[in-house]
Amino acid sequence: MNLSNRLNSILKDYSKGNKASAYKKFKKIYLQNNKDIKLRYNLAVMQQELGLLDEAESNYISLIKHSEDAKYKINLYNLYITKGFYQNALEIISSIQLKNLSLIQVNQDKAYILYLLKNYQNSINQCYKILKIDDKNADTLNTLGLCFLHLQKYEEADKVLLKALNLDDKNIKILNSLGRLNHELRKSKKAEIYFNKAITLYPNNFETLNNMAGFYLEEGKYRKAINFYKKAEKLRPNNSILINNLAKTYICIHDVEKAEKHSKKAISIDQRNDGFKKTLSLILLKKYDFKNAWLSFDGRLGLSEFNEKNPTLKLVQNKIPRKNILNKNLKILVVREQGIGDEILYGTMYFDLLNEFSDLIIECDERLIPLFKNSFQSHKDKFVKLGTHSSNINKINNFDHIIYAGSLGKYFRNDINSFSQNPYLKSIENYKDLELENILNKAQEFKIGISWKSFKNRYASEKSLSLKDFENIFEIKNSIIFNLQYGDIKEELNHFTKKRNYKIVTLENLDLFNNFSGLANLLKNLDLFVTVSNSTAHLASALGVRTILIKPENHASFHYWNYEDGKTPWYKSVNIISRENLKDKSFVSKLFKL
Repeated sequence: MNLSNRLNSILKDYSKGNKASAYKKFKKIYLQNNKDIKLRYNLAVMQQELGLLDEAESNYISLIKHSEDAKYKINLYNLYITKGFYQNALEIISSIQLKNLSLIQVNQDKAYILYLLKNYQNSINQCYKILKIDDKNADTLNTLGLCFLHLQKYEEADKVLLKALNLDDKNIKILNSLGRLNHELRKSKKAEIYFNKAITLYPNNFETLNNMAGFYLEEGKYRKAINFYKKAEKLRPNNSILINNLAKTYICIHDVEKAEKHSKKAISIDQRNDGFKKTLSLILLKKYDFKNAWLSFDGRLGLSEFNEKNPTLKLVQNKIPRKNILNKNLKILVVREQGIGDEILYGTMYFDLLNEFSDLIIECDERLIPLFKNSFQSHKDKFVKLGTHSSNINKINNFDHIIYAGSLGKYFRNDINSFSQNPYLKSIENYKDLELENILNKAQEFKIGISWKSFKNRYASEKSLSLKDFENIFEIKNSIIFNLQYGDIKEELNHFTKKRNYKIVTLENLDLFNNFSGLANLLKNLDLFVTVSNSTAHLASALGVRTILIKPENHASFHYWNYEDGKTPWYKSVNIISRENLKDKSFVSKLFKL
């Protein structure tokens, strides 16, 4: 059989589904004819389909050096989209020169890449340019709808996506977008209808299976999620993103061995993906393998979500130490980590840090400065407001090392015995709250604080509860209940207490969101604090207040709460329970015997 016939036979075998074996045969022929441009292109296409993205990328780059053929660049930018290298994709697509109708497809893809880069306004502008030429372009309407979705313009998103679906009711992308929109609005049944329609129309489509798996993952239906991920994996066995998603799902069912196996496989396919490194770190933290976990934990620094919460990262990143070594003789700036809850958590390492390094400044949330100064009496001058140095390039240059608080773990928490056994925050002894004092002087009851909501994070709704969920707490005899919930909850609280005839004490003069010194004072006067995962939970735990934390579903739990034994190495005064435990009257009665 001549070479042409052999190649046709292999490609035919590949198209029938025998992809892995056909690819091996094709690659063997290519290696013997590695100057053949057509063979290299077909090899790259196979590699891209099989998820061998690094190899495919290398071949496309080589092809582009030899020729400006648009198909090479189109495949390469699609590959970069798959890998999550959206800026690379934008650079490639911007270099393509096409004419006539083919330009619409490229511009359409460019609008989508701008959306992926979260450059929503430019993406919207690009979409409107296309729609001015072709107002029935369903894919462009889909991208426009996604932009509105992420800008939280839900009515506009729904209107645009339904228009797109009316134009093309069998379009997987549009069905998935409508599924995502309704899931974001927590209309789970409606979301599932759209996802199921996509599955019914295209039962063996990778994107459809992957989206359905993601839906079930965030619905807490982990076994269903794994089932769909496994079906998708059969279609693309080397798709690193899918493999990483499987790892995250196995974490949720506490199967850390399978989670670690899949995580390491994803990293072996794409070693530059910071999200995969973060996933591995979470698995190892769950295994108490802290030393190895911290090696991957800095992967979070490369994620867009970290950049959004830490806008000074671009200014300070050249000062971040690349090795796990800090020179004690150099000047160091520590920057608070993301939200105030994480800042309090990683503050558990500040004693170790301050005792070991002398030339040191710690930037922190302004609300915590009084508590930090009070708790670290001999190091008062070390604590300054966030941005004091990290937002000024001239001041940044005065430091030798700049480190985010979460990265301190690799220096101070390398095994379970290195975690502190004692609370590190101290409430201000002479703090005066006459309103609280008057109540406490009259009250002899068991003092319980409650907090039931989390705000401003991706899983806020999954973390939050309703006051009705606390009924077993309210019915405990000889107790007085204090409201420690920050945010706009007054109407909700008044409605509930009137309807149920429960008394919940709110300190009218205490700002629960901004006055952390006053909040700490209240917490220290409690016998028990019952809370969801929010910043007040961290404050109570760091003060050593006996705390019952109601954990959200596993996919919405941060690594420090996601342990099976109801404990966390970070805080000794915390017991972690499930929502089901809170609704169990007999279980709640045992809380007071802990």
